[in-house]
Amino acid sequence: MAQLSIAGCAAGSARARAASGDPKTAILRAMRLPPPSRIRLEIRTRRYIGRHVRTVTAALADLQLLAAVQQGGRLPRGYGKRLDERVVEFPWLLAMAPTGRVLDAGSTLNHAHVLDAFLPTLDELHIATLEPELSAFVQRRVSYTFCDLRQLPYRDDLFDTIVSCSTLEHVGMDNERYGVPVARAPDPDGELDQALRELRRVLRPGGRMLVTVPYGCAEDRGWMRQFDRLGIERIVRSAGAGSAQIAVFAYGAGGWQTSDLDAARQARFRDDEHDASADGAVAARAVACLALSDLS
Repeated sequence: MAQLSIAGCAAGSARARAASGDPKTAILRAMRLPPPSRIRLEIRTRRYIGRHVRTVTAALADLQLLAAVQQGGRLPRGYGKRLDERVVEFPWLLAMAPTGRVLDAGSTLNHAHVLDAFLPTLDELHIATLEPELSAFVQRRVSYTFCDLRQLPYRDDLFDTIVSCSTLEHVGMDNERYGVPVARAPDPDGELDQALRELRRVLRPGGRMLVTVPYGCAEDRGWMRQFDRLGIERIVRSAGAGSAQIAVFAYGAGGWQTSDLDAARQARFRDDEHDASADGAVAARAVACLALSDLS
């Protein structure tokens, strides 16, 4: 049974005291969207968030869509148009059927409508996050720990499944725009390797790691980065995975659709400061979803 706790590791209490900034920044941090200075007003509105919630809620209850996501089938025409990558990442994660004691490394599942779909399938859900979130669902037996993925305060072999949704691209990068006082590390690749070693350490033998990251052209935006094929291979290698099942979803003028590593290799991350395209992309134009197993 899940422990009802909000624990803190090194400097956790200091971060908690610093978490009373702009609520919009907190929302964007929770959704892992670009900082407020780099994001269109459209997706900071209640209208966008409401449409996003409705789309995700419907998708997580749509068995036909979940089957298409799991099997690499076609998504409905126009699916997720003008919405960010969570509309494919959340269904993919659910379709991968996480079970047992689960660690959400990055707190991306921490939304009521997402938990509605995931919690019935799990024995326990533990969330590891740098900062307190706008909402904490302790009454739903979700456990929270304030910590850095590079130094997890959990014992070895604790979790059956680890979920890391659009989080690893921020490891070692400049998170100050999100209200997190963590500057960019000199070697983000080394920091990413350390985070993956820690995730592997706390995963039980035979467990699975479910990871999603932005994919396409290798890009370094300072506050995040996008991975190309070599970057994806590095994640698989650093995680020590003996088996990697990779699904790719790409955004186009018609919305989100199933793709592959070759077809999506030129995808570029949407950044209004440098991208005036009118295709309706919100953030990533492609994501790679990795189901990693046989970790050693």
